Amino acid sequence: MLTLRQIEIFRAVMITKTVSGAARMLGTSQPGLSRMLAHMEDRLRFRLFDRTRGRLVPTQEARALFEEIEHVFKGIADLDHVVQRLAKGTDRTFRVGSSPSLGHSIVPQMLARLLRDYPELTLQFDILSVEQAGDYLALQRGDYALTVFPVDHPNVLSSRIGAGRMLCAVPADHRLAGRERITLADIRGERIQSFRSDTPHGRIIAQMYAEQGEELDVATYVRFAETAVSFVANGMGIALVDSFTAMQGHGNAVRFLEFDAPGVLPVYISRNTIAARPSIGETFEEIARSVLLHLPRG
Repeated sequence: MLTLRQIEIFRAVMITKTVSGAARMLGTSQPGLSRMLAHMEDRLRFRLFDRTRGRLVPTQEARALFEEIEHVFKGIADLDHVVQRLAKGTDRTFRVGSSPSLGHSIVPQMLARLLRDYPELTLQFDILSVEQAGDYLALQRGDYALTVFPVDHPNVLSSRIGAGRMLCAVPADHRLAGRERITLADIRGERIQSFRSDTPHGRIIAQMYAEQGEELDVATYVRFAETAVSFVANGMGIALVDSFTAMQGHGNAVRFLEFDAPGVLPVYISRNTIAARPSIGETFEEIARSVLLHLPRG
């Protein structure tokens, strides 16, 4: 029902909050834009704005329409990204993304080994959240992703290539700091820094507690394991984090203790199956598997 120009005008008004601001944004006249808005409301058969004291206040219908239009504009931006990438042609840039704990620990080892085989290779490396990983591969922003969760997209193949384990991070002066191994019962009553239950780390921790019949009482919720370790170092309690995070440099302020029955954190390598695999892709996959296979246990 609406033309692209009408959608553009409506979006500009919603963003700038005024007709004059929208006119400046679009480089058009204010009277012409006002007439276009009135024509849009006639065609739609509902009001888009209430005019109060010279200001435009979006109606509920306008807000709902704007939300849908923003989805469309995001799709157009994604399409533009793909078009620009195709226009540039094949290049020698190898794009890899990863979960934060992997990106700050083992992925640099993998890429260093890859560069020994391909010294002229240009790399692009990105840290990815759970929400970003699907689009990263599906829209071909990256060639590979190494994550602690499988990427849920019909065009993406995720293969489990290894695993880490959950450890307990405690301050260096903690009552348990001298222990090598502990149980969940040993940390009962401690202030625990942990993750929401709908995250990869959170699900594994919840499973550990359920299997051992313990109740998890979270004092502070965090998004990243590195944040949890920083909180531990500053005396805010203890945390359950993965062994990849423990590999990073944390000084002498934190000790990492093994659990008698640790939760397992899987590692996946993922790529877009309908995109041409980079010529070095097979080499990278072999390196990634090798690095995970030969990780030290302690």
